[in-house]
Amino acid sequence: MKKISLRKNIMHFITVFLTTFVLLYLVAIYSNIPFIAKYRSLYIETAMSTMTHQWLATKFIPKSVIDDVLNQRDNPGIKKGDGSNGFIAKIKNLFHLNGREWFVAVFDEINMESFDKYKENNPDVLKNGYENILIDESKIGDARTGIVTNQGDNVVAIDSKNKILIIEVKGEGYNGRLAIAKDSSKVRVGMAEGVNENQKNEGSQIDELSKYNNAILSINASGFVDYDGNGNGGQPIGAIIENGKVINTPVGGNWFTVGFDYNDMMLIGRNIPEGELRDAVEFMPALILDGEKQVEGSSGWGIQPRTAIGQKANLDVLMLVVDGRQLGHSIGTTVGECADIMERYGAVQAINLDGGASSIMYYNNHPVTIPAIRYDVGRWIPNIIMVENQ
Repeated sequence: MKKISLRKNIMHFITVFLTTFVLLYLVAIYSNIPFIAKYRSLYIETAMSTMTHQWLATKFIPKSVIDDVLNQRDNPGIKKGDGSNGFIAKIKNLFHLNGREWFVAVFDEINMESFDKYKENNPDVLKNGYENILIDESKIGDARTGIVTNQGDNVVAIDSKNKILIIEVKGEGYNGRLAIAKDSSKVRVGMAEGVNENQKNEGSQIDELSKYNNAILSINASGFVDYDGNGNGGQPIGAIIENGKVINTPVGGNWFTVGFDYNDMMLIGRNIPEGELRDAVEFMPALILDGEKQVEGSSGWGIQPRTAIGQKANLDVLMLVVDGRQLGHSIGTTVGECADIMERYGAVQAINLDGGASSIMYYNNHPVTIPAIRYDVGRWIPNIIMVENQ
């Protein structure tokens, strides 16, 4: 009798467990409760926006549910833009300024009270004048400068000679770097050695790319063929133009071409006339077009390490990299949060670039972000968006 009773109890436990599991599964997959629906969508978006971890969604969630979530990416309410730059109207006239006046005008994001406190504690910072200030505490874990922006973010690097400002951007669950390049004529696409001539089927890591292209500041740019996460950066995807030369053809569809024309203005669009851009790549989604934000929250793209680029009305270029997939440091961010960062610093145009394990920023011969891969200089990639070293 005891054996029969024990067997019944085990069977009852198994039945209750399986019934509970099935009910919880059905609630998690099909419930319209806002909290559950939000995090179900975020889980699906994050898994499906990777190349190697889509099985985390497809193995457990019906295709119809996944498709419903991903269809948000093509929301017809999102403006597509035409590549125009109607809000960009003027260039700073700095020729008549020098010394502190020049510095204040160029680096107008810096809270000068905080800079003056730094200067008092580090008088050597001005030994070569305001035009040659070089402060570099941009590595993750470096000492804080105490200099902040007018938006309240920590300044980690000021490079007057190259007209570059690098800022730490932090939020709930993410940590990254925003670089502001003040001379957009120096912002270009740099290809890995041999890739544009098809001399070898392999990209380069960002330190090699920076050295080869004489870059003081670089971020990853184009996507590339990456089956099973084993891509070596040798087969880029999407339109690429380097110094007026067409390297790769557009994907089209929902992808946007982003690049700089011969007046150093950023254009983002799907049908930009041939010959109009000097340097360009292609990716998606657009974050801001002509001053109007195009995405909110995840917008179907989940939480990932991210790279993005934008431009302010005064032609300053914003280069953003947010780390991800690293507990205790940075999980990643949504495209909406990237748009928020860009908007906070005045972007009138901005777009998401290749992200995930490829996301990385490199400045002054060292990485300033931590890629979601074991190499401190990141993956092998086909190209960079860069600032030429002066």
